[in-house]
Amino acid sequence: MDIYFCDICNESVPASDLDRGMAFRRGERVVCAACDKAMSNEGDDAVGAPAVGGAALGGAALGGAALGGAAEESAASVWQAEPTSETAGPAAEPAASAPARGRSRLTGCLIALLFLFFMCSLAINALLWVEGRRTRDAFNASVELLERGDARVNIRIGELQTNIARQTQEKDAYVRETFQAMDGAVGEKFANLGNRVGRSENAVEALRQSSTEDRRALEASVKGVASTAAVASEATESTKEEVEYLTDRVVALEEVLDGGMTSGGIGNAGRQPSWVSHLPELKDASAGNRWNAVTVLGETEDPRVVSYLLPMLDDEDVFVRMATARVLGDLDSFEAVPGLIDALSDSQAAVREAAVVALRILSGKDFRFDPLGKEGDRNKAQSSWRKWWADNSEDASGG
Repeated sequence: MDIYFCDICNESVPASDLDRGMAFRRGERVVCAACDKAMSNEGDDAVGAPAVGGAALGGAALGGAALGGAAEESAASVWQAEPTSETAGPAAEPAASAPARGRSRLTGCLIALLFLFFMCSLAINALLWVEGRRTRDAFNASVELLERGDARVNIRIGELQTNIARQTQEKDAYVRETFQAMDGAVGEKFANLGNRVGRSENAVEALRQSSTEDRRALEASVKGVASTAAVASEATESTKEEVEYLTDRVVALEEVLDGGMTSGGIGNAGRQPSWVSHLPELKDASAGNRWNAVTVLGETEDPRVVSYLLPMLDDEDVFVRMATARVLGDLDSFEAVPGLIDALSDSQAAVREAAVVALRILSGKDFRFDPLGKEGDRNKAQSSWRKWWADNSEDASGG
């Protein structure tokens, strides 16, 4: 089925409408029934039609001049295709007002559509403005929240930086003071060690001289005994005893010259260990000499020195207490366990650490004692050590 379009309103016109008289052909143009009725209607306002058309043209000049002009040209061309005045005669004059009324109505419709479009545009712009204002307010609120959060973060970062700087200064001061104390103590210990070496050299030299004199006296005595042997045979036995005594003395002196008695060892019957000579140094006024005495006694590896070292755990010098705790652990004597447990409450962390290391060596146990931990935690661990010793002291002593 063919479809045509109205040359005025551009509405579709089926071929069946042309056949049934619902649409019309005007020359080579097609006009729908509505446009034909609008253009051919004769009303009471035929005289005022030009004015309405003028108003319509004026409205078209504001928003739709081009469309109104096109509609007028199309309508004029349709009606120009009708029979001319030569064939229509006088009846054509009243029909000339119908196109003017059609044009005025069409122009009014266009103006209404333009006004409706303008109002819709205003409404859409208003909605967009309200929505934009709401979005802008929400965005400003979010930015304000972010700024407040950023300010709080900056304050927190400043506090952290201040704390870090303060902790760094405290740590640097502590390390500096510790190194200064250690440097002074080490210097004092080296000075005391030098003095001790000097005294030892003097003692060795004295022993060497004494050995030489004893040897000479022995040789003289042997010669005297040999010369008198023939004269006093009755004194042979006494002379032999004297010779044996002098021989033993020479051997002992030679052993001293060759390196002395072994550390902690005992010579012939009735002789004291060599480390006994260092016991007076444990009460020396110099902390360096006391430290040196503790170290020398520990190097003997003789468990008998433990009873002399235990009081040194209460020495006023921190380095002496540290050395004592370390030496007691190396001597492997359970006699030192109670004193080392008491040393866990020492005021210096270094002494507490040396004591707990010695206890671990002696017992093979670890009760999670942290020398740098809180005092309450240290007291709990110390109590665990005391309980363990109370349960195992008899077995340790019997072993």
